[in-house]
Amino acid sequence: MWYHISVQGNRRQSIFMNDRDKRHAMDLLAVFSHAYCVKVLAYQFLSNHYHLIVECEDPGAFMQGFRISYTRYFHKVHGTSGSVGRVHFSRGYIKTLTWLEDRLIYVLRNSTKHQVEEHPYADKYNSSRYYFYEARKVKEPEDLQPAGKMCSLMHSKHFIPESYLLDADGHVYPRSFLDYKAVEQVFRTYSSFLHKISTPTEKEIADNKGVLPVPRKASMSDLDISECIMKQIHPTPIHYLDRPQVVGLCKQFLCAYPVSVRQLARVFGLPESSLRCYLRDLRAQPRAQPQDGAQEKNEQCLKGRTSGG
Repeated sequence: MWYHISVQGNRRQSIFMNDRDKRHAMDLLAVFSHAYCVKVLAYQFLSNHYHLIVECEDPGAFMQGFRISYTRYFHKVHGTSGSVGRVHFSRGYIKTLTWLEDRLIYVLRNSTKHQVEEHPYADKYNSSRYYFYEARKVKEPEDLQPAGKMCSLMHSKHFIPESYLLDADGHVYPRSFLDYKAVEQVFRTYSSFLHKISTPTEKEIADNKGVLPVPRKASMSDLDISECIMKQIHPTPIHYLDRPQVVGLCKQFLCAYPVSVRQLARVFGLPESSLRCYLRDLRAQPRAQPQDGAQEKNEQCLKGRTSGG
């Protein structure tokens, strides 16, 4: 049986604060899908939610283990407590191959829909780039190495299956656990697959008031914002900031960068309506320049993010 699983952040707040969080989540996905005999057909990790397409009898135990392990990691690294994401996850039973194809397209186009990337292939945390290697004449990276015996994940005691391949940074190579052949059978040809993940769906067009959406990428992603903020406030964890500090940082970023209140609300874990209320007098107040080299610090952070990929 196939399922479309999604997990949302509480009040749309971020579940992943940086690239390291997403990479660890992908590693946990590899380990727990193997442990619970779950086939992963597709995945998409965004800052405040993620999607999975899996094949199994019941994803309940698998998701419980996966989410508990990630929550422990998140609390340990970021000094937080409580639920990471909404307590209950969404699961949709997929009954037919036609509906499976529809859900695969939805998941693989999710970062493009939310203007995180202009095309699914540009997203490192989207599984679209790992299908149709033969048709695309893509070779496996040369630096991959088998995990071997008793190889555990970073920040975790869970062991990686011996046959899985690891990249140069020690992370699980996605094609080790991804059931890419099943997805290739659904779309049949690479040309069909590429066309369908590159073309806005009817729902995307309807949501855009009947106009064909133009692929765009946000000037600063949620991860860009959170990493810049964490570097600026280091060593204080982002979740330890009080309201005046959060509002001050939001004012600074809104003045200096092309970011939205919605993005900042996700990063700081606040309801968007509440943050807008805190910032309601922003236009009427004089915009003070950031102090103590904060502007220069943010510029260096952003430059490092864009140049480093």
